[in-house]
Amino acid sequence: MAVAMDKKLGVAVAALVALGGIYYMQQKKQKEEHAGYTAETRKADLPKLGVTEEQTKAVDKIVIKKAAGDAGPASEITLEKKADKWMVAAPVSALANETNVKSLLDNLKSLEIKESIDGKADSYAKYGLTDDKALRVVFNKGSDAVADLYFGDSGSRGQMTRIAGRDGVYSVKGYSSYLYDRELKDWRDRALFKFEEDKVKAVDITNEHGTFAFVKDGDKWSAKFKKVKTPMATALAKFDDAKVKDAIRAYKALNADGFAEGKQASDVGLEAPAATITFTLDDGAKKTLFIGASAEGTSRWARMDGSDEIVSVGSWAADWALGNLEKYQKAEEKPGDKPDDAPLDMPGMPGMPGMPGMEGH
Repeated sequence: MAVAMDKKLGVAVAALVALGGIYYMQQKKQKEEHAGYTAETRKADLPKLGVTEEQTKAVDKIVIKKAAGDAGPASEITLEKKADKWMVAAPVSALANETNVKSLLDNLKSLEIKESIDGKADSYAKYGLTDDKALRVVFNKGSDAVADLYFGDSGSRGQMTRIAGRDGVYSVKGYSSYLYDRELKDWRDRALFKFEEDKVKAVDITNEHGTFAFVKDGDKWSAKFKKVKTPMATALAKFDDAKVKDAIRAYKALNADGFAEGKQASDVGLEAPAATITFTLDDGAKKTLFIGASAEGTSRWARMDGSDEIVSVGSWAADWALGNLEKYQKAEEKPGDKPDDAPLDMPGMPGMPGMPGMEGH
């Protein structure tokens, strides 16, 4: 009887061990499946931005909506492609900065969703993704959206992002805020003048000091100056041709610092300009800029001939148009000045008086 009981007990123990093994294997498999889901399957379930090169080339409209904040009121900027040129369509109509638009589209291709932060729409406020906080950028091909994205806070987990039409907060990598969050003036083409300095054959300036006329003959520059109310111009004394060359360099690739939205010529001193500067090129083309009153900081309001657009330009350029005689003359050598290589008066040296008792030694 005892032998039979031992046998039954052994069978029960063996069955228990077998069941335990099966349970262990099931648990192990479940853990592996769960781990695979969290690490890979979950990643595969993330929405794909996947904007391709071809899609970015097809984009013909970009709308950037910026919420109100410390930097200023809410704004909306629309960029549109017309033929092969990008334009700012709103809030003004102007040529767009092609380089900045291209940089934006190039960045769009590189965006990648890294992580799901929160799957609920009611979490948007926590991450700065509500309509009244986020920066929204819509890329269109015709009436179809290639990408419609909201950008909010950023931190150690990446750029917090929301995708239009899909609930949830995602972390995006590859985002560069300065490419998206530009001021209107930075979406505009700021180029005013573009010419080669060796093509300039004459520069004429009129300002409160009088009239300057610089003319190039071969490689040599000559200069004449006529004071206000003086009947005729005379050769500019102590003319330094390096100065007129510097003036040309200041203007050959001149960009606007900013734009005077809503201002009239009378508001910025351009009804009667403080200065006019004209560059005549060897093909007869002329580039003229009128300089007005002071603008932001040290810059000046200005307007190109043939345009009603009022812009601001930096003082480096404006000062050449506003300058007086000394601006274009060689610096006077003051009494006592010596060339850099002039010998110093060293007392006690042969032939240099100054130390008693050294003569004749």
